[in-house]
Amino acid sequence: MHFYELDSLENREKINSLSIRQQRLIESAVNYHSLIQPGRTLHYKIYMGESWQYPRLTDTSTLNGVLTESADLTPVLEFDATSTVQPHSVFSPHYFSGDEQILDRNIRYILLTPDEATDIDVEANSPRRKLSRIYSKLEVHAPVLLDDMRELRRKQGEADGRKHEKHMEAQTVEHVNAQGDVQHPWVEVIPGTPAPDATKAVIIAMHWLQGGGAERWALETVDLVKKAGFLPVIITDRDSHQPWITRPEFDDTLIINLTMPLQERVGDPTILRALFEQFNVCGLLIHHCQWVYDNIWWVKKYFPRTPVMDSLHIVEYKFGGGYPRESVLRDNWIDIHHVISPQLETWMTEIHGINKDKVVDAPLVDLTVNGEDRTYQKRHSDDKLTVAFVGRLARQKRLEAFILLAAKMEKMHPGAYRFIMHGSGSMGLVRDEIAERLGVADIIEFRGNETKVSKTYEDSDVLVISSINEGITLTTIEALNAGIPVLSANVGSQYTLIPPQGLSGRSTRQFVRDTSRSLEHLLTDETNRKNLWNAENARLNQFAQLETATAFVSRVLEDWKKND
Repeated sequence: MHFYELDSLENREKINSLSIRQQRLIESAVNYHSLIQPGRTLHYKIYMGESWQYPRLTDTSTLNGVLTESADLTPVLEFDATSTVQPHSVFSPHYFSGDEQILDRNIRYILLTPDEATDIDVEANSPRRKLSRIYSKLEVHAPVLLDDMRELRRKQGEADGRKHEKHMEAQTVEHVNAQGDVQHPWVEVIPGTPAPDATKAVIIAMHWLQGGGAERWALETVDLVKKAGFLPVIITDRDSHQPWITRPEFDDTLIINLTMPLQERVGDPTILRALFEQFNVCGLLIHHCQWVYDNIWWVKKYFPRTPVMDSLHIVEYKFGGGYPRESVLRDNWIDIHHVISPQLETWMTEIHGINKDKVVDAPLVDLTVNGEDRTYQKRHSDDKLTVAFVGRLARQKRLEAFILLAAKMEKMHPGAYRFIMHGSGSMGLVRDEIAERLGVADIIEFRGNETKVSKTYEDSDVLVISSINEGITLTTIEALNAGIPVLSANVGSQYTLIPPQGLSGRSTRQFVRDTSRSLEHLLTDETNRKNLWNAENARLNQFAQLETATAFVSRVLEDWKKND
């Protein structure tokens, strides 16, 4: 969907010569600028950045060119695009960064990145503060000590997350203008209403378009919104190379990848105003998107009949609750809180007093293989046990704990275990350094996106989850569907699916100690492995009796359709 016209067919062909990912990033950027500057013709300069950068599509650098033209980069493409938007309220031609006005030269400087760029490239070249460098060194050279310190912080964060806080209040003209010395007082802009025949849409607010459990569920809702007869309008607010933007689920959708800081005034989320004027927005789904959380008040102030539902996966103790905390603070403006685990339901209702009628536990069990076909997978070898890790290479997944476990098992029983680490992410270099230091780089097989996750489950005898924190992991359900048992740190709501004999203490020290004992039992007695899978499978079958997330959201979308 385009809200603009290009100046020539030749330039359209030049854009089409780029990769699908880069084409869609350009389309996202030009749609954004066209929506908030209706009727204007803007000149676009497209640059190719380095693999260690992230795309810049909507932030203030797209107006001043500080990362592109000022850095002496040469555009790979230039064109004019004229906005075809018919506005229903006044959109100012002036731009602001907070309270400071930004010069607009009628040019938008858009920075793309190579398709082969990864988060590891960005992490490897990011300027690190002294404390960050110390933290990385501790991860490699003193992971157990670091985790002991982390555990103290977690306990404090858990206590903080139980504290009751006042609900946030909607911003007003008076509130914004009273905040210190305001050079450019905010004047309330009341949005217009869409045309009677405007396309019916549902806004899906996501973190980013790349791999992760929450993102997989968000991706599923894109298809559900299409099946319900709505146009999916995707908003993301986190830096990413957006590798998933090429997926077929995003065909025939409108994607707005926000890069921060936006050029907007406090109290007037300009792009939201434009979307609500151009579409009949029948609902809003939030999947871990801070910018949309921050602006729900605006939706409910000007479009109070628009239903809002968020989907919550994990209590982040480090941040006093993380996204569930953001949800609690904005409960006044949210109609339904979808949660994926009993632990999160209890945290919302019993600890924070959210109305139980608004909190629905609908698990993600149907994002994997049909449970009716679940069968136990026999061990691959009598003399070797294959142990797998599947997940993003991120701190939450505690890679060092799995590698420490591999080192201990190899020392105790040389050659008796095979280890697979499957995943990609910003900590790939740290993972390699830890494995090298512990002398296990040669006994762990590292797999990335080039290998299907299903292949790793097929090759494995047991999945190990070493995470610092989780909700209920999709990998647990995937492994059980593949017929292999799961050993997990006792974090989040993992106890819902994993019985006591499959759980370990949550600290790295306890995890390595407890899981190593469990792996010894599984190595020497195949009956233990089968009994563990049977117990976990029974729990999964019981958990699956709840209405699934897919069924629940499908029903909600039908209600939104009827109530429109």
